[in-house]
Amino acid sequence: MVATSTAPAVYAKFLKNEILGEMGRLLFSLLNAFSVSGYHIRLADNLPQAALDKYGRLACSLPRVSLTDALPSKTSEMIYLFDEEDRTLGARKWRKKVQIRFDVFSPYWFTQPILMPYPVHPVHAGPDLRDRLQTYRASEKKMRVFFSGDREGYAKNRIQYPKPKLPRLEVINAVLTEMGEKAFLVRGEQDLDSICAVRYVNRCLIMDQNESRIDETRWLSTLATSDFFLCPPGYVMPMCHNTVEAMAVGSIPIINYPEWFDPHLEHLKNCIAFDDKTDLLVKLNDVLKMSAEQVARMRQRVIDYYDEYLAPESFVRKLEASERQKVAVLMITDANVSKNASKLNGRSVLIRGTSMPVIGGWRARLRAS
Repeated sequence: MVATSTAPAVYAKFLKNEILGEMGRLLFSLLNAFSVSGYHIRLADNLPQAALDKYGRLACSLPRVSLTDALPSKTSEMIYLFDEEDRTLGARKWRKKVQIRFDVFSPYWFTQPILMPYPVHPVHAGPDLRDRLQTYRASEKKMRVFFSGDREGYAKNRIQYPKPKLPRLEVINAVLTEMGEKAFLVRGEQDLDSICAVRYVNRCLIMDQNESRIDETRWLSTLATSDFFLCPPGYVMPMCHNTVEAMAVGSIPIINYPEWFDPHLEHLKNCIAFDDKTDLLVKLNDVLKMSAEQVARMRQRVIDYYDEYLAPESFVRKLEASERQKVAVLMITDANVSKNASKLNGRSVLIRGTSMPVIGGWRARLRAS
């Protein structure tokens, strides 16, 4: 598909393979954001096909994405998307030049990068996601707290700032061993359906994915039937697709990494934030006693947060609103976190937040940190 003079357009050319990480999920989430925002994307056909992997190939089939060997003749109204600038292309006049980077633990004192929202997984994304979300958000609630996810191997934590995160396995074990009759271990989809069919379950339901997984076609619709979703950290880094997916359908996250979002999530406003094991158990008991009115108010604020800051269209809106002609965009990745976990500190742009206004001069930014 060729971009017309009236359609917003992107020319993307990547010279490194880092964008192909995570089975192509990074490339997919980046191109999908522009696709659902109405852009035509011309992707330079220089990436090795074997390295695209499952979701990289899916990215190439998104609406309004086309592979090309040709350079665009007119670029002044196009966005140039790249990781390392091609000298020939960099010399041209572009509407905006957008460099994709992954170093979210760097301080970035002298520039104002945009943190790309962590996305819904590619299997749940696509051009019709907004319409599906409206349906999911109106779902009847059947559970108070729900968790379903992998546990095997999730026993360690790489992140030590601002303090060590309680690993996923410890979070789940604490619920199952310390919550007593307030927690149920669910052993599969049929078990979950039978429990929820009887009555509204004002308990913590933990689904054992070692025995059964929720089919991906039912994942978002199942999340949408729970008031809260327990969001313990991932395997390499805290951030997980399931947290964003829960928020997308209006399930309130119970989370121990609210500072990884931009802007940060806030306890009792758009999340339940917990710290250590003791705090987790206190917060879960509080959640089980919350009134329907308080839950409804939090749910709406979670939905509002997703629409404003996490939806793929919100990233493109922020990019378009930037007055800078050259913009750095940061993507959170397993690979970068794994290699640089010890570098995370209070000066890292991830923790400071990229939504804060730039107030003239580097000394002012240093004081603000």
